[in-house]
Amino acid sequence: MPISLKKSHRPIESLSREAWVKAAQALIAREGVRAVAVESLAQTLGVTKGSFYWHFDNRDALIRAALEAWEQDQSADVVSRYGGISDPRRRLRLLLFAAFEDQENGLIFAALAQSGEDPRVAPFLQRATERRLAFGVEAFQALGLSGAEARQRALLAYAAYTGYFQLLRATPRVVQDVTDLSGFVHHLADALVPART
Repeated sequence: MPISLKKSHRPIESLSREAWVKAAQALIAREGVRAVAVESLAQTLGVTKGSFYWHFDNRDALIRAALEAWEQDQSADVVSRYGGISDPRRRLRLLLFAAFEDQENGLIFAALAQSGEDPRVAPFLQRATERRLAFGVEAFQALGLSGAEARQRALLAYAAYTGYFQLLRATPRVVQDVTDLSGFVHHLADALVPART
């Protein structure tokens, strides 16, 4: 489901830093990092460029702030949200469903992955991927799997996530016509999370 940026019907004299960051993230999800432009965002938000410069020195500073907010929300906070669930099977299944249901951030991830060679994007993408995989490995090891098996299953889960959102971003109608998301995630969880013995 593509994210839309709606043009404001009333002028806003000042806009928070967070509003600029969220607007940049929505634009990144829809059109990629290269599409982030101060003037077009100002028009979309119904403000002057002066509002932008009150919070940011330049376009790169906005992109960095958008990436920092995404990294914090989607990587660092995962451990605090799901790490306290003691049953590793339940934790893994909940994590899979939450990841796939969060289409906004999944589409941002897909857009960032397409810009993975951009030096502004690469370190954020690498850290997020490493944290997510490490969390998955830890959760699979908590099920009693060997390190090698846990790494393989975590990578399979992450590959399914990245592939799904890349396809959803590139061909949304095709993906939505083919799959029932809940059923898809159930099949994935059943395949990757071993049943209780």
